[in-house]
Amino acid sequence: MKDTLKRLIRYIASHRKGLFILLLSCVVISSLTSVLVYAFLSELVDKYITPLIDMEDKAEGFKALLSALGGMLVLFVLGGGATYLQGSTAARLSHDILYSLRKDLFEKMERLPLKYFDTHTRGEIMSIYSNDIDAMRLMLSQGIPYLFSAVLTAVAIIIVLLVLNIPLALLALLLLAVVTGASMKILTSARGYYTKQQEDLGSLNGFTEEIISGQKVVKVFGREEECLREFKEKNEKLRKSAFEAIKYTGIITAMNMQSGSLIFYLPFAVLCAVFVINGWGGMTIGKTIAFLSLAKTMNVPVILASGQLYSIVTALAGAERIFAMIDEEPESYDGEISLRDEKPEGRIELKNVNFSYLPGIQILYDVSLAAEPGQKIAIVGSTGSGKTTITNLLNRFYEIESGEILIDSRPVAQIDKRDLRHLIGLVMQDTHMFTGTIYDNIRFGNPGISDEECIEAAKTANAHDFITRLPNGYDTVLTNDADSLAEGQRQLLNIARAVAAATPILILDEATSSVDPRTERLIQEGMDNLMKGRTSFVIAHRLSTVMNSDCILVLDHGRIIERGTHDELIKLGGAYSRLYEKSTA
Repeated sequence: MKDTLKRLIRYIASHRKGLFILLLSCVVISSLTSVLVYAFLSELVDKYITPLIDMEDKAEGFKALLSALGGMLVLFVLGGGATYLQGSTAARLSHDILYSLRKDLFEKMERLPLKYFDTHTRGEIMSIYSNDIDAMRLMLSQGIPYLFSAVLTAVAIIIVLLVLNIPLALLALLLLAVVTGASMKILTSARGYYTKQQEDLGSLNGFTEEIISGQKVVKVFGREEECLREFKEKNEKLRKSAFEAIKYTGIITAMNMQSGSLIFYLPFAVLCAVFVINGWGGMTIGKTIAFLSLAKTMNVPVILASGQLYSIVTALAGAERIFAMIDEEPESYDGEISLRDEKPEGRIELKNVNFSYLPGIQILYDVSLAAEPGQKIAIVGSTGSGKTTITNLLNRFYEIESGEILIDSRPVAQIDKRDLRHLIGLVMQDTHMFTGTIYDNIRFGNPGISDEECIEAAKTANAHDFITRLPNGYDTVLTNDADSLAEGQRQLLNIARAVAAATPILILDEATSSVDPRTERLIQEGMDNLMKGRTSFVIAHRLSTVMNSDCILVLDHGRIIERGTHDELIKLGGAYSRLYEKSTA
């Protein structure tokens, strides 16, 4: 956690060094003036108030006293101004740093490989953006300034106490060390609870988001009570970890609040009186007043720090998660081969490809295939046979373990990933629409096309008719992943987006599995037109959509067990023939 704090300070200094220095300057002025006011009490009493008792010309004495009070007023004004500027600067600094953190997080997220999102839930990632960032806001606007002020104030108090009386100051310093040491020991014991609290919060948020997005499935299967029970369990874990964390903070705060009177005031009031009566150490009434005032406030910096411990430690636990995401290894896009100025033909080859998502669990075994430009290649097989994995490898969402994938005789491992993915249009089973108009969603993969080209793409995908029936047509604004549209309509828009992208290679991963037969016919008609002249891979459970393919590959447990045209495979009477019989039964 210490390393995280150091890194955070370096991050702040590197992004908003000027504001950071201004904030620290305000803290220095505010802290020093608050201590100097107490130190001034000694001079005020001994030099201006006490002499008034025996002074004959009291008017002159009061004049000198008022002049001294004017100096004290300057200290108050200077300290108050610095405190006000400290608050406004801290607020601005926190917002600027959070802006930079959000930007860095989002930039990193956009460069992370797909594997990261396959291994982290949306709730976990959103928790970093919301809970951890908000905890950082509290620490930057309050925690760090108060912590620095507490340390500086404590040092200033010790120096002034040493000037007033060295023996008493050393005793007070010893007692402060004991109180601070006890606080730090309690804090160290509580560290794990703060980290556990953030983890439990992320887990709860992830579960909540998952259940919200899957409410239809929950209700269909009547799993409300089970989901509620699991939510209660996760919520209870969060409650316990949060209670344990804040319990320690409460202990520290209570201990420090009471130490001001019991440890730093009452004993030193007696000792100062003894020193004054016996004339030890040059103690005077003025010094006694100043010493007691400062001694009682010796634990105030500790109280300030302990009062912020909850936000500081919580924020540092969140900062660890933020920096962990920022430190994730980004996906490398650079390649030796650039295709920006070329027009690829679209010939694809897989040679003896082997792949595993996890060590020891192989998904593809020695897969080889070839697709000539303009060919339609179908991949069929049972769930989990590795069909979608092939599309992930073509896009280089994952890297193969061995073998080779070629596009136009060029290894995809050497092609710039951005160029590679601009060659491939992907239509998946799960649709996703962005907030914006239908125009915006169609041109998402090709922002430069005109409205007329968007309409042509929609016509090719057979989406034009239902779009024109919407109240605002193509200007209809979609929100919440276009939940106002039917699943089939969203898929038609998804296909229109792929049409608009105008890529030489197409991958359709179960593109028609979630639509009704009538919509499927509309999609199939549009896709047949779309795939003319383009190398296409069609992954499907419905064999009716792949019968006209140039080649059909049958995948079983990561191995290609059959390949050929529909008629050839039917005559073979093997796995494909059995799948076809089941689909037409």
